Amino acid sequence: MTDETVFERLNDEARMRLSSEQIAEFEGLGQEEGIARMQSVADWLSRVNVQNHDGVRITPVLSALLTRTEEAEGTIGHLDGLREKTRHGQFDAGNELMRELEYHRFASECGRQRDWPDEPDEQRALFDSLTVHQEQQDDPAILTDEDVRETGRAAYEAVELLKFLQKFQAGTSRPVVVLGNERYGRDWVVQPLEPYLRDDFDIRYWRVQSHSSMRLTVPHWIGRWNRSGFPPEFWVEMSETQPHIFVVDECSPRRTEHYSKYARGVRDLVNWFMVFNDIRAQGDGSLYEAESTLPAHHFPELRKWHEYVITKRDMQHYVEPGATYRIRHWAPELKPEVLMGDMVVPSRPAEFGQDAPTVVLANPAIYRTNGDDLPEPLKGTRPYYFNDPEYRVREKIVPGFGAHGFETRVVGPTTDEYVIAARLQIEKEIAAMLDGTEQAG
Repeated sequence: MTDETVFERLNDEARMRLSSEQIAEFEGLGQEEGIARMQSVADWLSRVNVQNHDGVRITPVLSALLTRTEEAEGTIGHLDGLREKTRHGQFDAGNELMRELEYHRFASECGRQRDWPDEPDEQRALFDSLTVHQEQQDDPAILTDEDVRETGRAAYEAVELLKFLQKFQAGTSRPVVVLGNERYGRDWVVQPLEPYLRDDFDIRYWRVQSHSSMRLTVPHWIGRWNRSGFPPEFWVEMSETQPHIFVVDECSPRRTEHYSKYARGVRDLVNWFMVFNDIRAQGDGSLYEAESTLPAHHFPELRKWHEYVITKRDMQHYVEPGATYRIRHWAPELKPEVLMGDMVVPSRPAEFGQDAPTVVLANPAIYRTNGDDLPEPLKGTRPYYFNDPEYRVREKIVPGFGAHGFETRVVGPTTDEYVIAARLQIEKEIAAMLDGTEQAG
């Protein structure tokens, strides 16, 4: 075994991240002294936790110091003292060692910020260019004229849904749960309607993503890390009380000329409801398949899919046999066929005055942009305008130094501030529409 192998093994085992040039610095001290000193540094790193955001990375400046000083432990104590000063707001940007001790925090944050460099050389260059920050400034979100116009369309769509919900709720003895799917269904439809819903409806917010969806996807909660759709406590509520459930979300205008359209994530929830129905019906598909709005040929394939099997195995511990759910559709301008993800099926309009447990897929979007009968709030506006608001407004995270060493500043309004500002404007528009007054400006 060569001396180099011993040093490299210690570097790997201690996760020191030393370059070959840095390892050579320790080798230059001789095997006994070099290994002893390298072990002292490794022990120090284990105490400050190299995997932690607040840890230390042995940069070339630090390795040069630690291999040239006469006494390693004293030097490490000095470095710990500098780190302690930084944590207590006594950072000196002119002190090279204090800056180098902050490099690990900077590099860790680079891995979290998608606009910052990925390559080590680029990261180092950015770090070396950092300056001392000014104090944090507030930059409130200000809606553009176009944003304000588009809130009128969003408000009109929300009001159309509210009218339908109120009429539906008046004709049933069952409780009605309104689920605003994260994000569009929540931010731009259900949350602005909360003042008009909270007394008569149960409001829930969960998320089922569409971008990773496929035809057989079944949203499911597995262990602690893979969570999508409804939590187990809602499974129990569904089993015991069977509320009507409105799943509210919107989707892009693409392919809406001939179909009413529902997001792929909403289609995935229909697959999930089929698992629930399967358990309730004790495997008898004749009790619910015809009310599913799904093609008959879909079920034999769906039941074999691993997500279906996993979800059923989990859900059966919470759900008792009983009545099943039927699936229905609602849209302000519901067409004879609906597009659910990539499935085209006949529309099944939601009925009033029915108590059979029902899931209503609700897309409040109105995709028309012209026509003599087009309502005034929809003229000159675009459907689905507020989707992906981070592409309209997103804060910039800027690195630099401050009294606590490596610090960041938020420049510009945040996406959430923009969402809140737009939502508050939608709420004003809704109130004006329901009051019968002119639109709020």
